[in-house]
Amino acid sequence: MGPGPQSNQNTQATQQEIAQAGTDAVLGPVEMGALQDSLMSGNMGVPLSSSRAPLSTFAVSASGACNNGIEYTVTPGPGANQTTYETKYFYDKACSTLEKDVVALRTLNSASSETIVRTAKTYNLAGLLLTTRVSNYSITGAPGNFSAVITGNVVIGTSGSPAVLFGHQFTVAPQSSTVSTIAANSGRVTNNSNPHINESFGHMGVLSDGTMTTDASGDITFAGSHAGTFFKGPLGSLTLSSTPPFTVSGGTELGTNNVSGSVEFNDVCDIVAVSITGTLWNGDAISISSSGTPPGVSINGTITNPSGNNVATFSVDQNGDGIITFANGQQALIYDWHVVR
Repeated sequence: MGPGPQSNQNTQATQQEIAQAGTDAVLGPVEMGALQDSLMSGNMGVPLSSSRAPLSTFAVSASGACNNGIEYTVTPGPGANQTTYETKYFYDKACSTLEKDVVALRTLNSASSETIVRTAKTYNLAGLLLTTRVSNYSITGAPGNFSAVITGNVVIGTSGSPAVLFGHQFTVAPQSSTVSTIAANSGRVTNNSNPHINESFGHMGVLSDGTMTTDASGDITFAGSHAGTFFKGPLGSLTLSSTPPFTVSGGTELGTNNVSGSVEFNDVCDIVAVSITGTLWNGDAISISSSGTPPGVSINGTITNPSGNNVATFSVDQNGDGIITFANGQQALIYDWHVVR
């Protein structure tokens, strides 16, 4: 583990660095919501259930058949107490152009313990690999009432090293048939080799007043507030703890932020709606909202300074891929919820 963060030095953060850190922070709850929804939606089976069957939404067609732009397969094995779940999402309803391929290997270790290795690959319309996200789930407890630790990384294209390292811990406790409370902490390190940025950024924080609500159509909405701390340093200088609570070490501590809002997913894990607002350490305001209908939802964000002037604008699709435009006119790519190119 590297040395701890230095004292708060706001003057060392440029407007572009503020935009980079702030965008990662406000998209973080969407990223974590997607990881939680992957577990709660049932497409990897019901957590800690001995049944291999997914929830009914994912069983509406024969295994591997195209169903409105989605192909879904459940395969026993390869080992004892293991099941492989694969979900393919396509750009078109006829399932001819692959957008995202998610393979999850689930191992039920006991009635109160299971692990999942989930690999999600996204592609552009030309079939080129954009990102590979590997998420490792460790779950303990009982169905509907459990704790989960998720760790992993995001690799851009065919790179040999991760652009993002992340860790997330959350606990689910039922309050009624449709509402559960969620307590969580998370951390991430983003290594941005864009020549205009060429730095590493870190963020760690805690969720408060977290809830998960399921409606009559099977949509899941995650809501709450997230308070976090920002860090930056030379490229490759930040480290993330391997176990919760997830903490960032190294570099310079920039300050704290607070964001709150909600993210809604439908019964096949598509984003339905996003609404998050917050304030960064220097008083800048940040907000994101969504438009369109799933699976074509667009998520759009703005960062403005206390005088109301533009700091940056950004837009991503439901996979978290898009572009950020800084106030000076420079642009950077957002892949899988992070500014990385």
